[in-house]
Amino acid sequence: MRRMHSINILDYSIRSAQGDITDTLSAIKNKNIKISTKAVATLDDDIDVPYFVFENEVKDERDEITNAIKEIVSNIATNLSRDKKERTVLIIGTALVDKNVINAVEDKNSEYTKNPENFSKTSIDSYADDIAKELGLNSFTMTICTACTSSVNAILEARNLINAGLVDYAIVVGIEIFSKMMSGGFSSMNLLSLGEQKPFDKERDGLILGEAIAAVLLGRDDSSWSLRGGYSNCNSETITSVSASGDEFAEVMLNAMELSGVNAEDICAIKAHATSSLSNDLAEINAISELFSKEITFTAIKPYVGHTLGACGVLELAILMASVDDGFIPKTINHRESILQDYLPLKEHKVCKDGIFMLNYFGFGGNNTTIIIQKELV
Repeated sequence: MRRMHSINILDYSIRSAQGDITDTLSAIKNKNIKISTKAVATLDDDIDVPYFVFENEVKDERDEITNAIKEIVSNIATNLSRDKKERTVLIIGTALVDKNVINAVEDKNSEYTKNPENFSKTSIDSYADDIAKELGLNSFTMTICTACTSSVNAILEARNLINAGLVDYAIVVGIEIFSKMMSGGFSSMNLLSLGEQKPFDKERDGLILGEAIAAVLLGRDDSSWSLRGGYSNCNSETITSVSASGDEFAEVMLNAMELSGVNAEDICAIKAHATSSLSNDLAEINAISELFSKEITFTAIKPYVGHTLGACGVLELAILMASVDDGFIPKTINHRESILQDYLPLKEHKVCKDGIFMLNYFGFGGNNTTIIIQKELV
């Protein structure tokens, strides 16, 4: 396979249920995790379930979502010169259901049948256009929606644009806020935990959803962090699950390493997708055991911030980077007994200042993505 060109990760900014990156790191180090509840629809009635929510609510409305994205993008764009901004594209990754399109179709349906050429819509992809224009960024924007891999696939697309010489920089945003439709869907499939998120644990009973907005800046400027490469494909036994063997996951992980020019022995640690669902965790740990020895360090970020769906690609990347910048790899909390003997997620924070890291993201629809990042001490 042809190796990808390395792109550097120049900056990052987040907003999770724990707060900004400083607050989130503090919560992780001190295990002072804030979690609330949300009313989620079931077939019979609404029930309150654990949910990682923002301290200050972002409503599922166009203006509020736009302002929330603009704030996180501004945190990064403010450090760019006017010239660099003009050479910076904005790409958003999200799993938010585009209610604007649904409403537009409903509102315009009768008019469309009469006069199709007058049909118009205001889609979520217009958010990026408006923000880029206001902040003086490049006019080319994208929005990617591939379920849980949305924002990590946005990172790979940003890398492609930079490698192609079309732009010099990219700000990639992942966003997810509370959605009654989305959470109700997870509830209907019995995927939500009513207790705590327990990755790779025999007693795991589902995931806990979370809100997040996170952004990273990619480019070729000097940085201690680089995106060595990655791989994404669509290959699933069913729309919502994978085979217990984890063969689909192992294929993605192996291809990501080959394209990045690294071997299993080079990987310092794995940031697992680790949803705490029955099938996903089993498939992922089997894939890890297929490619790595039992000494491999792997951990889960979701018990600290929830499963942030389309935002988890950028959010968990930024949290891992910030943790290593602070000198450690976060432990996996709420884990007691592993579903696979000899393969145990990290039980205590591990001292780490540099290395090569694998980050896994395995989502609905069989869209699975793994990226490889590296930090070199300078």
